[in-house]
Amino acid sequence: MLLIAALLQLVWGLVPSASQFVINEIPVELYIALRWSISGFIFLAYLALSKRWKTPPIRDIASVLLLGVLGYGIGSFGTLYGLKLGGVTNFALMGALSPMITSGVSFVVLKEKPRRLFYFALPMCIFGLLLLVLGKYEVSSASLAFSAAGLIIGASVLEALTFVFSKRLRARVGTFEYLAIAQIGAALVMWGLQLTIFHQTNELSQLTSTSWSAAIFVSLIACVFCYAVLYWLLSHIDGHRLALFEGIHTLSAALFGWIIFHESLNGMMIYGGFFLLSGLVIGNLPARSDVQHNS
Repeated sequence: MLLIAALLQLVWGLVPSASQFVINEIPVELYIALRWSISGFIFLAYLALSKRWKTPPIRDIASVLLLGVLGYGIGSFGTLYGLKLGGVTNFALMGALSPMITSGVSFVVLKEKPRRLFYFALPMCIFGLLLLVLGKYEVSSASLAFSAAGLIIGASVLEALTFVFSKRLRARVGTFEYLAIAQIGAALVMWGLQLTIFHQTNELSQLTSTSWSAAIFVSLIACVFCYAVLYWLLSHIDGHRLALFEGIHTLSAALFGWIIFHESLNGMMIYGGFFLLSGLVIGNLPARSDVQHNS
């Protein structure tokens, strides 16, 4: 199980680089509509062909649609524009902040009580974030560095809220039904915006075979396969242990960005990534009571 979790995050590390190929050739808004269309209809086709589709109550469908539009649709604006402005390496290192944001949102919304280690991990993550922003400023500009950070953090908060509010829904609706409805809902809203506001669909013809392959890779591997495996692993591995493997995703994604796109990476960004990853590990260490219970 642990080997599968490690391999999952390693594969997921290719996603920012693959997305970078696509958004270099077509607008972000069009890419969002494209990738959620492919993945959403794959989930729907699987449920229909396997005859496993169970229609949820209308109220639950409406809730899932709303979460899909917010988390998968609007949330993708922040992540992809943050990726486009900041680059793959900066985006990947900053991604280590996401689990801490999810934990913080859970404490506020669900009134969960944070463990003591969280208070040690949070300052480390904040310090690492500041180093990343300052490091990006050194190799680019202040406006670009702060804009990329703001977009990525905003998207992480929105995705965290979506994740927290989806917990009960996934139990009632079913994981695959939830993913199908949420992703198709995000895609339909994005196509609606294309028809009424953006008018970018003609730019699909600008995609090269490499970018088409990258878009399909993201849709199939990340949005379908990785999500399915992740939710399967959550039923076998504790969430805090699974969160530790996100460090592999961060490091592999940053490495792929550095190798493929030859992005600038200075010492301050490296130290920032180190503090973020250290905070991620410390914040997800099991409590002493959990260790005694497992033993």
